[in-house]
Amino acid sequence: MKKIISLILSVLIIIGFDSCKKQLDLLPTDSIDITKAFLSVDDLEKGLLGVYSANDQMNKIYIASILADETRLSNENRGQGQFTFKWQYSSSSGEVSAAYRQYYTMIDRIHRIQAASEDITPVGAAEISKKAKILAELKGLKGIAYYESLINIMPPGYDGSALGLAIVNQSCLTCTPARNTVAEVIAEIEKDLADAKAEPEIQPAPQDPIRLSKAAIAAYQARVALLKRDWTAAVTFATEAITNSGKTLSSGNTFVAYWSDLNESESIFKYRNQTSPTLLWRDANGDVFFEPSVKLKNLFDRTNDIRFSTYFSSAGSDTSIVDKYKGSSFGATINDLKIIRLAEMYLIRAEANAENNQLAQAASDLNTLRSKRITGYVNVNFATKTDAINAILDERMKELCFEGFRYYDLKRRSLPINRLLVDVQSTAWQTLPADDYRFTLPIPQDAIDANPNTVQNKGY
Repeated sequence: MKKIISLILSVLIIIGFDSCKKQLDLLPTDSIDITKAFLSVDDLEKGLLGVYSANDQMNKIYIASILADETRLSNENRGQGQFTFKWQYSSSSGEVSAAYRQYYTMIDRIHRIQAASEDITPVGAAEISKKAKILAELKGLKGIAYYESLINIMPPGYDGSALGLAIVNQSCLTCTPARNTVAEVIAEIEKDLADAKAEPEIQPAPQDPIRLSKAAIAAYQARVALLKRDWTAAVTFATEAITNSGKTLSSGNTFVAYWSDLNESESIFKYRNQTSPTLLWRDANGDVFFEPSVKLKNLFDRTNDIRFSTYFSSAGSDTSIVDKYKGSSFGATINDLKIIRLAEMYLIRAEANAENNQLAQAASDLNTLRSKRITGYVNVNFATKTDAINAILDERMKELCFEGFRYYDLKRRSLPINRLLVDVQSTAWQTLPADDYRFTLPIPQDAIDANPNTVQNKGY
């Protein structure tokens, strides 16, 4: 399937002969002959799968862990990721700027398929329905692409007037759009997600979590609302995602098996992966590049919290291996990426309720989650909003570690990165203040060179 997708979406060279001059005429090698790539509704679906394939979040998972306080450098590290861990990156550093290229590529694919769809007439009711669903998914994926890129290059907190991404509405390799504001990009994301979710052909529950459902779209709407600090909307969308998902929080052996891809108990949206997330932090030969931080491990009840033994494994005298991705039937280290899990929606709703001073509701969601993970758990109550927010952020760090959240959680709440001294080899990279320019990741220098209207982020 991947070869078919790549064939459809790869660069096509169209060779034609001038009957008079007999000269070889080449169209630009970065153009696609839409009339040949997409001839039917089935072709549109193959193109759609190519868009899904571009939403690989391995790099997000990686940088969110090593930029923040989830990891510590191992003594076996031979230089892998050290510049990023030490916040010594620039506009030429691929690790921290990869999302910018990745998601504009994804958006360009979407525009090309949308343009091609205008010339394809479905035959019969089944094809009409199928085409409508494809176009709705494309809208939803465009909103997701803008969101996933924006959270990297926007400044900490939420400043709607700050520079965001350039909004593009067509595939145009020669266009030079200027950057829109964060608020404008958020409005575009919200529209795309709402339009996609409104399509009747999009099913409420994730029948197959590798494709968008109303639950998955609502989950992204909840993330956007949390980012822009619209707490009421965050509660509404998180609740919608929980309800429509048809999922329940897992515990015990079901939870352990979930991380070997043996069930879909909490998956609302996932990426069908064919590589090894585990190798983000260690080598195939067993060398460990990054260990779970002492700060992270200290948050767990090591005896009663099933997450501790599920997420970490031992090497020597301590749990120094990230073992959240345990392999699957596809391979000893191959795992799907859980882009949206049910647990995250409970935590979003808890945080938003806490911000609205609905402390009982916030505690209820936190207690529900913890009771599924911790044997003998005793419910808690919160006396203040501050207590609730701190507890929820700690729970997000525990529950969602190594899934691509920690750095972005600190950034959206304008909090510094504070690592324990034991987790660093120098105090120079122990603390990153919340107002440090490096919290706003750079735009790739080659993108700046190609588009004179693209303004680089401060500090780069």
